[in-house]
Amino acid sequence: MEEIYLNKIELTDKEKVADKEELLVVLDADGKKTSFKEYRSVVHKNNLYHQEIGVIPMNDKKQVLLQRRSKNKKSYPNCWALCAGHVVNDQTLIEAAVMEANEELGVNISKSDLKLLVSQTKNDREDNKCYATCFLYETKFNIDQFKKQNEEVEELKWFNIDEFEKMIEEEKNCIFKNNDYYKTIIYNLKKLI
Repeated sequence: MEEIYLNKIELTDKEKVADKEELLVVLDADGKKTSFKEYRSVVHKNNLYHQEIGVIPMNDKKQVLLQRRSKNKKSYPNCWALCAGHVVNDQTLIEAAVMEANEELGVNISKSDLKLLVSQTKNDREDNKCYATCFLYETKFNIDQFKKQNEEVEELKWFNIDEFEKMIEEEKNCIFKNNDYYKTIIYNLKKLI
C-alpha cells in the first residue's frame, strides 16, 4: 500500500505540548480506510476523516469520569471531554484505547478491561471529521487514584449520566455535540444503570 502525504504543518511550542503531531490513516466519507496517511495537523486543517477512540471510566455508583482539557489545547481548551485520542498509524482501536487511558488517566489497563460501548460511528464537528469508537472501563478507583496527564488534562471529575446527557444536549463548555455518536453513548450507558 503506497503511503501518500501532504505538507506537514508546523506547530507552535504550546501546541506541540498539548497537540502532538501524529501520523493518521485517512478514511473516506463512509469510514473505510484509504491508502493515505497524513499528519494530524493536516488531517484537521483539511477536514479529512480519520479514526478516534474514547474511553469512559464508570465507577460502581454508575458515574462516568470526564476530563477538562488543558488550557493549551488548540481546540476546545478548558472544555469537558472524554478520555479520547486518535488512532495512530496502524494501531488497532483497542490498542489506541489502552494507550490513551494509560497516558491521559495514568491507569494501567489491559485490552480485557475494556468493553465496546459504541462501534465506529460518524462524529462530525466543524473542526474535526472522524469515525469514533467508544469503550467502557468499569473501575473501583477513587478519583485520586487516576494520575491525569498535565499536558492534556486540567481536571478529572465524576458525573452522573443525567449530567453528562445535559452537557451533550446543551453543547456548553464541552467538546460534545448532540449527534448520533454521543446519543448512542448515552443510550448504551443508560442500559447499564
